[in-house]
Formats: sequence, C-alpha cells, structure tokens
Amino acid sequence: MVKFLLGFFSFGWLRGLDFLPPLLLRLFLAPLLWVSGSKKLGLFAGSDIVWYNPMTWFDAAGYQAGVEALSTTPMPLPSMMNGVIGGVEVAAAFLLIIGLAVRWISLPLLALMGFAVLLALGGGDVVTAAKNMLMTHGYTDATVDQLTLGVMYFIMVLSLFFMGAGRFSSVDWFLHRKLQRSIDEKAGTTPESYDNDPFNVDATMEDKKI
Repeated sequence: MVKFLLGFFSFGWLRGLDFLPPLLLRLFLAPLLWVSGSKKLGLFAGSDIVWYNPMTWFDAAGYQAGVEALSTTPMPLPSMMNGVIGGVEVAAAFLLIIGLAVRWISLPLLALMGFAVLLALGGGDVVTAAKNMLMTHGYTDATVDQLTLGVMYFIMVLSLFFMGAGRFSSVDWFLHRKLQRSIDEKAGTTPESYDNDPFNVDATMEDKKI
C-alpha cells in the first residue's frame, strides 16, 4: 500500500516520458529563434532565392533592415551586435533541434532574453511594470505584451538550462552516456554512476538507472 501511494503521488510510472518537457520546449523555441535570427542576418530574405545556390541565401537589404531595427535600441555598434545576436539565435535554433550543448547555449539566450525584458520595461519603474503584468496577465487583458513575452521566454530557457536537453532525444544525452561508459571502463568500475543522470527530470526516484 505504501509503495502504491508513493508511486501514485510521485507519478514514478511516467518517468519514462520525462524527456517530453525538454523536447517540447526545444521544438517550441527553435523556430522562434530561427526566424528572429535569420531576419537579423538577412538570410532567405531575397525574392530570387535558389535553394541549391548558397550565394542567393543572403540578402543585404534584409541585413540592413535588421541593423536599422536594432539601432533604435540603446545599444552600441548596432551592425556588429545585429550579427552577433542573429548568429546566436540561428546557432541556438540548430542546437536546440538536435539537443546539443543545450545548457551552454542557454546561457547567452538567457542574457538575450534578459536584455529583451529590460528593453520592454523601457526605463520605467520595474515594480510598477511587474505589478501591471501580474494584474493583467490572464485576467483582464487577454493580449500578450512584449514584457510578458520576454519573461515567458526567459522562464522557458531557464527551465532548459536546469533540465538539460532531455533523455533519449538529444545528442547531449547520448554523448554523456558514451563518455560515462568510457570513464567507467577505464576505471574498471561498475556503471553505478549512471544513476546520477543529469538529464533525469525526476531526481527523487530511488531507481534512476538508465
């Protein structure tokens, strides 16, 4: 009875599906980052794109539009920063799709999302802005403003940073297993270290072997 209640409240029987939350977060964020980054870089923005000709993938006018849009924000060297931010977003989209270096790419993304939140505040009172967001979000105002979007994406990326790319569906997880096995074989130890799986969302279960 005790074991039944433990499993009932801990949902241990769903542990095999704990890879779904990070996977869905990755698949949700990747297209957003790809579109945002490719627009900043002027990728695929021309009217005469030939998919088998990489020389037609870059559009100077699209890139300049990204620079002009970024120049309206209080940021030095808008041309360079446009390329850096766009490059980070495009690289992050690719890495999130395959689940490679997800925790590492989450760090610059967190910085970008934090900066977006600061821009959404527009130099106003943080307490007042937070109060307005909490009072309107999901209650009297069904729209989603830039501040709410920035906070929402920041929370998503922060969740990915702590969860990692997820088990079974990421390159990170397979590389971790391979490297851990190599270390255990060289040390001549049993694979007990697999119990400490950094991609396991449910860390409260006693049986954590993968």
